[in-house]
Amino acid sequence: MPVLFSPPAVAPVKLPVPPVLESWDGAGHPSRQRLIAYLDSVAALAPEGVAEDSARSLALVLDVGLARDVALTRGGRDLDNYLFPLARRFGAGRFDAFFARKRHAPHSTIAIGPAVLRSPGNAEQAEPLFSVRTSMSATSPAWKLTLHRACRVVQSEPIPGDALRLVLCFEVSGRRNWSTLWKPAIDALGPLLGMPDPSHPFRPLDDRVVDLALHRVVDDTLGHDIVVTVWCSPA
Repeated sequence: MPVLFSPPAVAPVKLPVPPVLESWDGAGHPSRQRLIAYLDSVAALAPEGVAEDSARSLALVLDVGLARDVALTRGGRDLDNYLFPLARRFGAGRFDAFFARKRHAPHSTIAIGPAVLRSPGNAEQAEPLFSVRTSMSATSPAWKLTLHRACRVVQSEPIPGDALRLVLCFEVSGRRNWSTLWKPAIDALGPLLGMPDPSHPFRPLDDRVVDLALHRVVDDTLGHDIVVTVWCSPA
């Protein structure tokens, strides 16, 4: 079982604007412009050294504060879509862990600091639901299907309740942009997150996740292979 990382032990900084979700619109679209302005504001808050090339491994925590009348587990506010633009802006290869939470709060915060491994046998690290090694291209439908089938073997029914905590660990070569694996991996977890329409198995209820942790373990002996390990529990 891989050893995971702890959130960085640094004080969070209040964001001047609410976090913005990833945009797939064109460069001139208003949603894209809002995202760029938001990322610029976050970069201005980054601690010294984060914007520079450094061999130091980092971890990031985003705490998304939402209004009381906004549902935490509905509405498409997927935590990986909040984290992905930040990974792209700062460089995913410089980070070994990303954390995100949704909660009702008047503001949002971010914290970036050195990545620190948890001590082996940490009580917070329970046995994973499953772990699977893949050899096919991670951009292929077969990659998601392999994860989906592995998930279904151990989880025939969605985890009960509403809010969930999800932890994913990706063991990859250091040459891989591991942030591009986040969305397809989560999309494959319909058996445990729930699927509104079984005919669309890769559209799960991933906005149920209110606490998300994404970890990377670099192992260059894997080559193009990827090992994905999954933990999930009620939040």
